[in-house]
Amino acid sequence: MRTPPLILIVEDNPASLEILSARLSANKYDILTATDGQAGLQLATKRHPDLILLDIMMPKMDGIEVCRRIRADDSLPFMPIIMVTAKADSKDVIAGLEAGGDEYLTKPVDHAALVARVKSMLRIKALHDTVVEQSDQLRRQLKTAAKIQSLFWPEIPELAGGSHIWAVSVPAGYVGGDLYDVIPLPDESVLAYVADVSGKGVPAALIMAALSTRIRSEALVQSEVEQLLGAVNQDLHSLTAEEGFFATILLCRYWPANGKLQLVRAGHLPPIWITQSGKSLPELKGISLGVSDAPRYEKKEIALSPGDSILMISDGVIEAENEQNDLFGNERLFACLKESSAVPRSRILLDEIQNWRGQAAASDDITILEIWRDQS
Repeated sequence: MRTPPLILIVEDNPASLEILSARLSANKYDILTATDGQAGLQLATKRHPDLILLDIMMPKMDGIEVCRRIRADDSLPFMPIIMVTAKADSKDVIAGLEAGGDEYLTKPVDHAALVARVKSMLRIKALHDTVVEQSDQLRRQLKTAAKIQSLFWPEIPELAGGSHIWAVSVPAGYVGGDLYDVIPLPDESVLAYVADVSGKGVPAALIMAALSTRIRSEALVQSEVEQLLGAVNQDLHSLTAEEGFFATILLCRYWPANGKLQLVRAGHLPPIWITQSGKSLPELKGISLGVSDAPRYEKKEIALSPGDSILMISDGVIEAENEQNDLFGNERLFACLKESSAVPRSRILLDEIQNWRGQAAASDDITILEIWRDQS
């Protein structure tokens, strides 16, 4: 807001216009004037005053229509509008407020009431401008954070033995709490996981960054996936237990040459194993990371045959909502996977979710990681 504030007075009565101008000038405000609604609308659009005193009854365009047009123009900044009416007719007052007016005065305008209402509206204007400025700063910071977070998504390595990995993470906002990683290990196996930090926004993204760093660190010293998860859990519990944050994770170690795959799970959605023979995965038990200081995590081992795929997803997949607030759900998920023969099936699944969601805003992050072997 300017210093001193700029006030636009739109009034067709010369005597009233002179009185209002003199009173507000005496209080050190800068003044703009217009003698009809059309001229007032043009000045408001061009000069963006900090406050508008708007007479209701005017030639060419009345004050209610001026107010309505100002409020309908999204390109204009917030400008408080005080409607001025020649009579205390409740219909005029209601019409002015419904058109977007913020306050009203009745003629003859009392000097004390005029100054008090102007000061009140200018305080609201100042608070509004502060909020808008802070919101713009936050938006810029979040855009920067989103760029930084994108650096966490790894380069997917080329695998031997006709094996492949495809992964994607789509945050619901600027930054998200989902993460995935693919970490090559010295014995030519790879560590891969999908994780989901509770909550959304910046706190979840910061915990995500800490979790990602810790897993990569432990991967260098832990040879067993269940022990790796236990070590990571201890660190996360120490970091977030008091604040109530936790994370779910589905982690595997995969040997591309022969399809051997070890799985461990902490509160996450189970993996989806797509096979030619209809095999089913063994149950994997394990509490979410950060909830307990000494949980036990089960390790299960399977083998991917040629043509098999295994998918790891976050709950944003099945909880995606369309414009009618329906959930994508497990039934649609498995129907999509059953109908998809091309690989990676996860890319087709992501397209299906986005098409089904339509114009509905994303309600949660979506993360999918798929490992598959070519058919012989």
